[in-house]
Amino acid sequence: MNLVIKLITFILLGIPQAIFNPFFWFVLVIVYIQYKRAADFEEKMFGFVTTNPIKRVSSSLLYGIFGGFLGSVIVVALGVSIAGSGLSYVWPLALLLMLISPHLMCFSYAGGIISVISLLFGVPKVDVAGLMALVGVLHAVESLLIYLSGHLNASPVFIKDEKRGIIGGYLMQSFWPVPFILLTIATGIPSGVDAVNMPDWWPIIRPPFVDLENALYLMLPVVAALGYGDFALTRLPGKKGRESAFNLLIFSTLLILLSVLASRINFFKYIAALFAPVGHEYLINIGKTKEKKGDPLFTVPPFGMRILYVLENSPAEKMGLKPGDIILSINNKAVNSIEDLKEIKALAPAYLWMEYLNTKNEVKYSEMSFYPYGFENLGVVLIPRGEEVPAISLEESSLIKKIKNLFSKKPSS
Repeated sequence: MNLVIKLITFILLGIPQAIFNPFFWFVLVIVYIQYKRAADFEEKMFGFVTTNPIKRVSSSLLYGIFGGFLGSVIVVALGVSIAGSGLSYVWPLALLLMLISPHLMCFSYAGGIISVISLLFGVPKVDVAGLMALVGVLHAVESLLIYLSGHLNASPVFIKDEKRGIIGGYLMQSFWPVPFILLTIATGIPSGVDAVNMPDWWPIIRPPFVDLENALYLMLPVVAALGYGDFALTRLPGKKGRESAFNLLIFSTLLILLSVLASRINFFKYIAALFAPVGHEYLINIGKTKEKKGDPLFTVPPFGMRILYVLENSPAEKMGLKPGDIILSINNKAVNSIEDLKEIKALAPAYLWMEYLNTKNEVKYSEMSFYPYGFENLGVVLIPRGEEVPAISLEESSLIKKIKNLFSKKPSS
């Protein structure tokens, strides 16, 4: 127990050093820029912002620190070190892959490719097991962060659907600066270093290029940037986020287990190196396929106007309206289009009563006073019926699309 307490103390002392690293604040600025872009997108499309970017950054900061602590515990428990891990090769390749598609910047792809090249040609000299374990730990942290906060502040969007025309959905985008601890290896014990004797079974991930009998593991504060992007069309963001987190946790757990085996059995190095990019790409595409083939929640109803999003503290929220509800009539006037709402708004009624259908197909009634200024806005996003609206389309990932195009090209005659 004293060993565990001492290691946790070292981690808690090391993480603030990562937070005060200038690169951490650089990552934080990048996170703010991403959230500011999302806010500008919402303002342009709907005329309001769901969540202030500063508030989102603050939330991401707290979740990132928490995730970094848990990730550090896993790293130390496994004994994952950066000795020969190949990070100096992985980062440049990840940036190059990003030019093909942003999602390819993930270390699963660059780490897997570098590992396979190292295994086949012997250069660069890489600790495949350690590198794959690090990728697995980062994805485990990411799965936790997605579960806790990936569904928060999801942005409403309109999607072009081949069968149904315009449908509604949510764009889930979250970014986290993650300060955490990695291990590096030195020989001998430097003066002034508080050392801890580890059990004989440790490290679980054994580095191949180090004499463990004379090795000293040092805790090194580092910074990672994790991100999550997905669409929720057939489920609400909360349920979609939990499912994505669970699938990613399974992937990361399997990758870590393969890394442990790879540190002992050479054959599993090949399995782990291939599993990282292939498994990650499979996760992405299986999620997209499920969303595209499933029945979307937010379609145009036979009559009335379906609510996609309810703005916080808006009149609609105070009236008890929720996403998925269908507005049938307002002040005894049927509502079947945006124009119908505009006509009601033009009258600026001081009192509003509404008939709507909830998600359980129950007819409900609600009312609210707008005295003395009159009704101006409900504070909702509605699925358009025939109106022209900015919409996005879901396409296959660039990697799969490029592979298909490569093999579908006909030879020239």
